[in-house]
Amino acid sequence: MSLAVTLRTETVAIILDQDKAEHINQLGIRLAQASTAEPTTETGSNPLASGLAKQIEQASKDAMPQTLELTLRALPLSKWQQCVISNTNTSGPMRGTQDMLGTAKTALAQMIVSATLAGQPADDEDLTPDALGNLLDQLTDGQFTPLWQAINRLNGTAADPKAATDLASKVLHRNS
Repeated sequence: MSLAVTLRTETVAIILDQDKAEHINQLGIRLAQASTAEPTTETGSNPLASGLAKQIEQASKDAMPQTLELTLRALPLSKWQQCVISNTNTSGPMRGTQDMLGTAKTALAQMIVSATLAGQPADDEDLTPDALGNLLDQLTDGQFTPLWQAINRLNGTAADPKAATDLASKVLHRNS
């Protein structure tokens, strides 16, 4: 028997055109407000929310040519630790502070399973560590944050299936 670990994966979409990304975000804010504030009609629909949802769908389609979709796989612990250690300040007043951008640059090229732009495979030269680092340097906080959150979720979030199993057992066998 051979033991093997299956590492988690997650897909992140980054709209590289910040104007289009912001437009979709603003429509989403309006949709959230309309979904809770506007009354529904007799048929149970909310015309304002439906209209905004259609606008979001169309804007997302319009942004597809500028949408980079990255499928990332978690790194084994030793590789993740190397990324974190190499991007953590070791002296001075910032000692112990992790450089998020540096960590993302170090980890990203190692984590990519697949990358598409406008639904087509990204060019290999766009996926080198240098090219990805250059891309990250160009992103706004709003574009970088979902990517960083995915990197951190995949590598830095503890998954404790035993806690879930124990809770499920308590719930299912409570009345036994």
